[in-house]
Formats: sequence, C-alpha cells, structure tokens
Amino acid sequence: MIDSPIRHDRRRSTGDVRLTDVSGKRDARSNVQAEHEKYTTSLPGIFAAGDCRRGQSLVVWAFNEGRGAARECDRYLMGATDLP
Repeated sequence: MIDSPIRHDRRRSTGDVRLTDVSGKRDARSNVQAEHEKYTTSLPGIFAAGDCRRGQSLVVWAFNEGRGAARECDRYLMGATDLP
C-alpha cells in the first residue's frame, strides 16, 4: 500500500508529507541516500529517485530514475515486475 508519494523539486515539496519529514540517511550534499538501481532508502518502503537522490541534474536522468523507481516499487509491492 502506498500511503503518500512525495514529489520534491528542490524548491518545494507537495502532498501531505515533506521530504524533510522522511528522516532517512543523507549524503554529504544532503541528498537522500538510495541504493544504486534499486532506489531503496534506509527506510523500508521508501524509494528515492531523481534530484532528491542525485542532486540537481539533467531532466533525462530524472525521467530514467523515475522509471527505475517505479519498477522497483512494483517489485516491492507485487514481489515481481514486468516493467522494463
């Protein structure tokens, strides 16, 4: 079950939960630490991708990581995934 997705664009967070409310591990630049290509954070069921994980970067990286995070969320929720 997904309680609340968090969108963060470095200027603001939207939704009921703010990125600062998620107290997982951060790197030296205060980005959310997430396992490479798994997008899992130190908090069970919390995934991070895009700017909140990498820092400000090209939008194509954010799109790519968003797809990867969706795949890993599907795997986490369903036990397997058919997403590319």
